Amino acid sequence: MSYKVKKAAVLGSGVMGSGIACHLANVGIDVLMLDIQPNDKSINNKNIIADESLKNAIKSRPNPLYKKEYASRITTGNFDDDFEKIKYEDWKRVMTVNVDASFLCTQALIGPMVKQGWGRVINIGGLSAHIGAKERAHVVTSKAALVGLTKAISMEFIEKGVTCNCVVPGFIEDFDSKETKLSGHWLRHPQTPSLVQNRFGNPDEVAEVIANLCKKEADYINGQTLHVNGGSYTP
Repeated sequence: MSYKVKKAAVLGSGVMGSGIACHLANVGIDVLMLDIQPNDKSINNKNIIADESLKNAIKSRPNPLYKKEYASRITTGNFDDDFEKIKYEDWKRVMTVNVDASFLCTQALIGPMVKQGWGRVINIGGLSAHIGAKERAHVVTSKAALVGLTKAISMEFIEKGVTCNCVVPGFIEDFDSKETKLSGHWLRHPQTPSLVQNRFGNPDEVAEVIANLCKKEADYINGQTLHVNGGSYTP
């Protein structure tokens, strides 16, 4: 029996999240892309962060969507509305986005996957969890936790036909200039892209790995952390 992924949830709508959402939409998958609500409570649109990220992605060149109408396959939302039954007052926002959201989304979707005997869970890790970073202890810790969560889920459902892997992007191009990045938080990392391939990665390069992990042919890849970084880190 063959299976095809029809729906996917992308947690986080930054340059990576929006790029992944667009790539999944390109191959016919309906995507729910979630992000946090804005801090400014006077803003009525609770989904504005995800909305703006999707708009920026579509405006970028080259356009990550093969056809404009594919944008209709992407629905934006926010974590609070989708996970309102569970409160996490004691967790910082970054832990909510990086760890809690992955746990809750998997918890909500794992039942149907187990029932049909097939499914894919793909977490998005961070390079800083493996090489460290100054002034970003919360990010490093939360991304490292995703690796553990990935291994736990992969073992928990290994006999149910559900695989779980973690994809770790390296330094990925976004809407800022290279000079802006290298003068900002990028320098907090002990390594920079200029030391490796002298370029940033493209969101499509990461999205392609994720799309391939969704295929039936990827059954034997489970519990793994896959690095897409051009050689910035080689475990």
